[in-house]
Amino acid sequence: MMDSKNRRTQQMLKNFVMIFVPGLLIVVVFAGIFININIENGKNIIKIRQLNNSEIVSVNVNSIFEDIKSDGNIILNSSEIKNYVGNSSAILNQDELKRIFSNMMINKNIYDSIRFVGVDGYEKVRVNAADNGTMIAVADNELKFKGNQTYFEEGMKLNRGEIFISPMDLSMNGEEVEMPVKPVMRLVLPVFTDKNERQGILVLNYLAKNMLDQIENDSKSNMDMKILLLNNEGYYLLSENSHKDFSFVYPDQQEVSFGQENPEIWQAILNNESGYFDDGKDLYFYTPIYPLEGYRNLHWVLVGAAPLDVLGIFINEDNRTIVLISALLILVLGIISLVVSGLLLIKNEASSREKIANSIFKNSRDGIMIMDAEMKIVYINKAFLTITGYQEDEILGRKPVDFKSSEKLKVIYRNIWKTVKEEGNWQGEIVDERKDGTTYPKYVSISKIFDSKSDTLSNYLEVFEDLTNTKITEEAINKIKHYDEVTGLPTQILFEIKTREFIKQYDSMAIIVLQVTNFNALYDNLGKKSGNILIREASLRIQTFLRDDDLLGILHKDQFVIARINSNDRLEMGQLLNKMLTYLKEPVEIENEKIYLNVSIGIALFQEDSADLEKLIEYGNIAKNYALQTGDNTYVFYEKEIKENYLNNLKLETELRSALEKNELSLAYQPQVQVGTEAIIASEALLRWNNENLGSVSPGQFIPVAERTDLIIPIGNWVLEEAIKQNMKWQSLTNRQIGVAVNLSPIQFKKSDLPQIIKDLLEKYEMPAELLEVEITEGILVENMDGIRGQLEKIKALGVKVAIDDFGTGYSSLKYLQNLNFDKLKIDREFIKDYPENDTGNIAKTILNLASQLDLKVIAEGVETYEQFLFLKENNCQAIQGYYFYKPLLPNDFEKLIAEKIPLNGD
Repeated sequence: MMDSKNRRTQQMLKNFVMIFVPGLLIVVVFAGIFININIENGKNIIKIRQLNNSEIVSVNVNSIFEDIKSDGNIILNSSEIKNYVGNSSAILNQDELKRIFSNMMINKNIYDSIRFVGVDGYEKVRVNAADNGTMIAVADNELKFKGNQTYFEEGMKLNRGEIFISPMDLSMNGEEVEMPVKPVMRLVLPVFTDKNERQGILVLNYLAKNMLDQIENDSKSNMDMKILLLNNEGYYLLSENSHKDFSFVYPDQQEVSFGQENPEIWQAILNNESGYFDDGKDLYFYTPIYPLEGYRNLHWVLVGAAPLDVLGIFINEDNRTIVLISALLILVLGIISLVVSGLLLIKNEASSREKIANSIFKNSRDGIMIMDAEMKIVYINKAFLTITGYQEDEILGRKPVDFKSSEKLKVIYRNIWKTVKEEGNWQGEIVDERKDGTTYPKYVSISKIFDSKSDTLSNYLEVFEDLTNTKITEEAINKIKHYDEVTGLPTQILFEIKTREFIKQYDSMAIIVLQVTNFNALYDNLGKKSGNILIREASLRIQTFLRDDDLLGILHKDQFVIARINSNDRLEMGQLLNKMLTYLKEPVEIENEKIYLNVSIGIALFQEDSADLEKLIEYGNIAKNYALQTGDNTYVFYEKEIKENYLNNLKLETELRSALEKNELSLAYQPQVQVGTEAIIASEALLRWNNENLGSVSPGQFIPVAERTDLIIPIGNWVLEEAIKQNMKWQSLTNRQIGVAVNLSPIQFKKSDLPQIIKDLLEKYEMPAELLEVEITEGILVENMDGIRGQLEKIKALGVKVAIDDFGTGYSSLKYLQNLNFDKLKIDREFIKDYPENDTGNIAKTILNLASQLDLKVIAEGVETYEQFLFLKENNCQAIQGYYFYKPLLPNDFEKLIAEKIPLNGD
């Protein structure tokens, strides 16, 4: 008796431990998780506040310096400074300049002084701000020499439109810091005459306390956060303790800096442009602040430090609440565990007395129904009731067919039972009804059960499995398999299934493959979310041009396929695709930014090209790829020749990728001759490619491929360097200065820093810049005139000459001739080659007259006859290039030509 009681107590204690301990662990773990989440959320809120504060500070600082820059430009563009620069000795001009300085300082009240410093380093005009708010023009005998100041040296390096901003320091009175302390910065702008002659610099002494006050005001909403501003060496410019600020100015305080006081945080700042640093006590956020967007010569570091003790378990109100709730849950858990332990003991004792067979039936997930020999139901398990929705008393004593309301279902069941009676069993999948009339799929197995002694039929056993969840899963898998997640369009598998059905019904059909060719680049730059928006928008735009019978599917994330039913008219198809291309090229606006899609389309026609769907899709892809190779944003119908051309282009591209490494590229040089003296004055470097598999490949074939694949960038850089290197070799051998012209591709302007590349090569080979001439086509200027202007100005600033190649074949607009300072026009051979037999030469003559009016030199290419040469000479063409004088020559032959002074006509 006592042993039995002890066992029951031990079992109950065991049950209690099994219930309570896991529950206790769960409560503790979840409490810890929620506390950590709350702490992390608190940190994230702090981070957001810190980030928002830094963005506000950055925007306001940029605004301050944009205003200062604008003030400087106002002065630079004023008639007062232009008059003074034009005649600095006139007292009136000097007074007017002082007046505009004073007005600017009075209106803005943010400047300590404004001055004009001449190229000799001496101040020419200076206006100072007095303590009483008035402006004082400094007398001439008090003006000082500033040529030894860093800001003067940097200012004299500036080109027109550039600026220099000095680091923030304190205003000095001799060797002493001016009191009270006055943080200042100097914004320097170069001053040029209208003839681009440097006259000196304009210096605006900005009272930087205005900026520091602005940063403090921007940060006031974060009352519990310290805001620090550091210079790039880690010294304080703005801190809680003003005695630490600008310590680098004082010789005895230069060891007082943020970097020395917080070396770990400062190292993190040096290693990362911006980020967070958690030292356990405070959460630091740091980020660089630049005075102007795009100006990287000067920056400060903004540091925000927020205390973390407010997130402590017993300090933070939310964390205290979590601890209190956890304690209450543990108490409740203990009570529940005690009660459940007793109930479990009772249940376990009862369960041990149940029969195993009954337990198996009752706990089976499958529905089980047992009938007697007359097919009346005598037993059902719990799963049966759960699946069908019936109660036990509604089922027992009835036949299965009695509770089937559908006549169709009754017929099915009669046929099943007929099979069972004849064959002894039946199994298969059917759709049955629940009590509420809803249907569900199930897998059924029905068997006869015979008495083991008399071998007579005693029962029927039906076991069935509810397939509802299985079907849902299958349907979900089928949807994933057959429909694109982003667009909802049929995938290639479903598209091919449906299209094969179309093939059986229709005699004509077009398979159209459409690819958004710049999608990968857009996806990488904009991210997944914007990429999905773009591809959905593209699918919607395509669907606006489709009929109800047409089918649109998706092959890849950026590639669509269309089955155009009852359509093989190429003219009608071309009109449709032109409209579709026009719509697809219209910008897609995402987050106030306009995004443009590039599209290539290929079409294959059913029956005409192939009757096999896979072949049609393949041919459509080939045509699409060919459209991409030939220029993008177009469509191409499949032809047998296209496949051959596509494969040839692919092979050419493959070989071209290794052409530089294999030293297969070379340059030929065609001499350029001065018309008057017939002397060789320069040459044009012409690119040649000889491949071991393809032989000699025409530039007209491989240059477009190089531009399409961006291989033109390394090839173009090689051409520039090779031409410059070869030219310097000829100069050293012949002691003659002969120029060299190099063609530049639009891709080089778009995707490389051409001015810097040219500058580096000229310095590397010590070549005089005036001996290099770069040739650009008209199309570059028309596509992106504003973008090209800056690069051309930088190239010309090096001393390099710039010529327009193939002039007259493009847009021939006077706009860029007037706006951009070119050195030369190059007349295309199209306007020379048929003279005089089939051309009057009027176009060439017009170009020469235009160039003369614009004071531009002219060279004509493709000159092959004496008549053409004479015509150009009579119309004042300065230089000639063509077979009449010389064909393109190998470097050694050109070297011999200029060294031996071979007669120009080869006589």
